[in-house]
Amino acid sequence: MQLGYKSAQRVVRDYRREAFFGGIDIDFPKNRPLELRDDDLTPQLGYVGECYSETRVLILGINPGNGPDVRSKADEQMMPALISFANNPSQERFDQAQKAYKAVCVTWPVWWRRRCSEVIGAGKLELEEVAYSNCLPWRTESGTAFTPSVQEKAAKLYAYPLIEELQPKLIIALGKCATKILRLAGQELPLLITWNCAQAATPAVLEERAKAAAEILTVLGRRHGN
Repeated sequence: MQLGYKSAQRVVRDYRREAFFGGIDIDFPKNRPLELRDDDLTPQLGYVGECYSETRVLILGINPGNGPDVRSKADEQMMPALISFANNPSQERFDQAQKAYKAVCVTWPVWWRRRCSEVIGAGKLELEEVAYSNCLPWRTESGTAFTPSVQEKAAKLYAYPLIEELQPKLIIALGKCATKILRLAGQELPLLITWNCAQAATPAVLEERAKAAAEILTVLGRRHGN
């Protein structure tokens, strides 16, 4: 069985959006075209790189961004495979969804090209050496400011089951909010490093990132300059 399939299948088959929010339309992105509704109702469940087992590094963000009010080229490429898996989960459709997500996520200007690239670069990692997902796999009207109740559901219904399935050696949380959500699972976590995602690269922020980068390299047994 493919890594990540078990927890992804549980989300789309047993829980779905209403289990996390208390209703299908609660905190649902508003004032968007009807053609985006299926996209917004579909969980984005990340990917597991082909060489993940060599490093066992899991990167977790908060939740997917809403993007523009038209279907972007990236979503045109990615969402049909994700929707197909959500509507009829199978290992084959899961593999197609993972490949589609991985091909597109590297084009995202903020979360991937800036933040994830920083983390991957800090650990001298490759795209295929990591697994990436979000604590909450759905888009929301509130952005990343969803309620504490939803944060707890995200931790208990998806993020922690994913961690149990993937058995990471290291979790890198993209920001303090992601770390806070993960701790709501009420379970013991593997080694967790928080990457400071502040937009302003102040000296204090840079110092935190340098410290986190050094920790990541130490865990992976890699050195600066290698």
